[in-house]
Amino acid sequence: MEVFLSNDVDLSQGVDQAKDLLRSIASNRCSDFSGTGVVFYSDLAKLPHLQMGTGRENLKVAKCGGCDIASALISVSSKRSPYHDGFHFIDMWSWRVTHVSQFIAPPIPDDAAQRIHGSGARLMSAMLASLLSGITYVGLVSQGGQVHLFCGGIDIADEV
Repeated sequence: MEVFLSNDVDLSQGVDQAKDLLRSIASNRCSDFSGTGVVFYSDLAKLPHLQMGTGRENLKVAKCGGCDIASALISVSSKRSPYHDGFHFIDMWSWRVTHVSQFIAPPIPDDAAQRIHGSGARLMSAMLASLLSGITYVGLVSQGGQVHLFCGGIDIADEV
């Protein structure tokens, strides 16, 4: 899957770019939006993940023409889409979607009970994945439009 927006991403500005993307998804979500999770990464080596679905899916978002990443993720997050489940991955260097509908299985640290608090599988997965080396941020947009952006296990979505 490929969606190109720009060739170079300044990672120091990545947090603003990630927040803007998530807010755009929240503001423009469709009526049957199921919620979405986005992993912003520089290296996936530490994050166990697996393609969800039947394995026959071969989505190429580039075929949607001039659509941007927000539009593409809104589209695949419709309850009618076979790709609405799981997390979608964005490479922070190329700022392109590289994987859709991924099951993620971040490891649980020994001190998780003291450090990580929340409810819901998607929220906990996002928090835990954001602790991993190579994972810059993990963002969520709920079905109702609430935005979370985790970095190092902390929700930074509301930070200015």
